[in-house]
Amino acid sequence: MTPSADGDMYSYTVGVDVQDSSPLFAKLPAETRIEIFSLALTADIDTSKPYRPDRFFYRPGYHSHTKINQALLLTCKRIYEEARLLPIAVNEHVFWLFNGPWISIGRRERYPARWDDYFHKLNADQKQAVQTVHIFAQQMYLESLTNIFGRHAFNFRTTCLHLTIRHFDWWSWESPPMSNDRLGICPWRESRTSCQQMLAEPLDPDVDYIKPRIGSLSTWGGQVCQIKGLKVLKIEFEIGIPKEQQLQMVIERAKTWKFPLAGADAVLVWTGTMEDFFWEGLQSVKGDFMPLREKPIAGDLPTRKYHVVTMTWVAVPSSRVGLFRIG
Repeated sequence: MTPSADGDMYSYTVGVDVQDSSPLFAKLPAETRIEIFSLALTADIDTSKPYRPDRFFYRPGYHSHTKINQALLLTCKRIYEEARLLPIAVNEHVFWLFNGPWISIGRRERYPARWDDYFHKLNADQKQAVQTVHIFAQQMYLESLTNIFGRHAFNFRTTCLHLTIRHFDWWSWESPPMSNDRLGICPWRESRTSCQQMLAEPLDPDVDYIKPRIGSLSTWGGQVCQIKGLKVLKIEFEIGIPKEQQLQMVIERAKTWKFPLAGADAVLVWTGTMEDFFWEGLQSVKGDFMPLREKPIAGDLPTRKYHVVTMTWVAVPSSRVGLFRIG
């Protein structure tokens, strides 16, 4: 049956009671119900599975595992029909390309999380419902995607891809601030990109320059461009305070990055805005790949201050790319 609710059409499985006499369905607009259901199905912090502060993956917003209380979906068939895809849609799907919480999720090894296995287990409707995929990517692995996942590394569909490069994820994070081994990255260059190679690229390359280079599936930018349904790209750059100037050089270059989407007459361009924040964490951190019996963390350990800058690219028609200029 296909009842109408406030002008919106819903298709319900035969045998589902539409409950027209219930105030929840008879009086509340469908949009309001979805907002309520979304809040109920948004992941909460699982206090029984905290992250240790001396881990690479411990950071603002990621102090613990999360859990989704799905009791709402068991209340009645009508609610299930309306809300069954919301746990997939309203929550981000998080993966770590190196240095993730392997032990506590049952993976006692240090290699990348396999999102291909994860998305393979979703049915067709669930795959279509995915809105945000968040990948914490060590630069070495980001620049070697095809070696790990094959020619189509980002073989999932999402509206938004969120990449985070942490302080410890850069190639040169351990080098002294004044050395020649500085931060460098470029989405259309193959393999490792040094600061010098990044700076050798044109200051404000147009799409005609970028497209044949980024189109290679051996570049991480080319893999981003292959993602189906992609409309938003967020990249979160993090570095310790002593290397802020190096990060600023990366940011200035990133402002001119463009991502011509495959199979679409659209290009991801920087929106012109940035968000940044500072946070303080332990100076000495380690991975989570060895099943150690560890002592509690002392309260007087040295700390490090980090600067995080988030940039956002949005999809615009190719004909409008020239309207987005830097400066």
